[in-house]
Amino acid sequence: MLGAALSIGVLLALTGGGAAGTAPQGCTIPPQELARLLERLEGSVATAELPNPSVLLALNLAGAAGSNARQQLLKQLEEEAVKRAQKDMSSGEVALYTLALLSSCHSPQQVEALGLGVDLLRILQQKTDEEVASLDEEGVPLSTLYSVGLDVLALCVAGTGSYERAAIILAKQLLSPQSHLSVDTEAVVALALVCVHGRTELDAWEVRDLLEAAVEVVAVSFLYKQTEGNGLIGNVYSTGLAMQLLVAASEFYSPWEWDCAQAFSAVGSHNLQQPMAIAQALPALVGSSYLDAASLDCSTGAATATSVQLSLSPSTMTAQE
Repeated sequence: MLGAALSIGVLLALTGGGAAGTAPQGCTIPPQELARLLERLEGSVATAELPNPSVLLALNLAGAAGSNARQQLLKQLEEEAVKRAQKDMSSGEVALYTLALLSSCHSPQQVEALGLGVDLLRILQQKTDEEVASLDEEGVPLSTLYSVGLDVLALCVAGTGSYERAAIILAKQLLSPQSHLSVDTEAVVALALVCVHGRTELDAWEVRDLLEAAVEVVAVSFLYKQTEGNGLIGNVYSTGLAMQLLVAASEFYSPWEWDCAQAFSAVGSHNLQQPMAIAQALPALVGSSYLDAASLDCSTGAATATSVQLSLSPSTMTAQE
């Protein structure tokens, strides 16, 4: 149970900010509501048919890294990864597994379980390249733009691989009048572009301008949607990811301001029960986002952790690609 996993002191600390972030000024989640959400996530570990990387990612970003349920889920995900990553998982699934492992201070390059081993970053790069090839040749991805957004996000957060071409395609999709994307897709893609923008060389101004324009369009549209939706952005299930973007991208929608209190209140009023909805909202409720997955403190309780070997090279991409 949660009471054994988290002390009152930890809960009080979490209400002031997540493991890698700070809640927006004036916006906090009550300790009892945080406890309920964490307990619901932990309870889902034992009942889920398949392990959910989004749940582990949320638990880690919320600072609940010491619970038995979290350790059980990490073990389940590693076992699932070595069995299914190469042949059965979509690119987006591999991306979520990568983010979950990064947030657990475990290297996605060296996943070992059941006497087997797998390099998730190699598989993710391969699947991302296949998605980009399909976008170039057919105009659509093999899976979905949501998955491609997760691919770019995971590679960028890991700080390795090639994702620039995919990022440019995604930015143009966000800016296209013909694109009619869901809030979830816009949020994930824009989060990925925030990360890529931060890793793009300053002299690549065409690309930076493209990325900035795409993120700004999405973020400002979310502010309007929230006003029209009385705190919700799309619906209660899409609002979590949208809030993560607004937490991470404040520089892109300045001088507009986000009424985070309205969004927090709207989400809280719906008494979230579905683990996936909780997992997507919880990071934002503690002032964090998926961009923080590789920024958590690995100095304690991480004896088995190994760091990802960064292989970033200066970006040479251009907006015309």
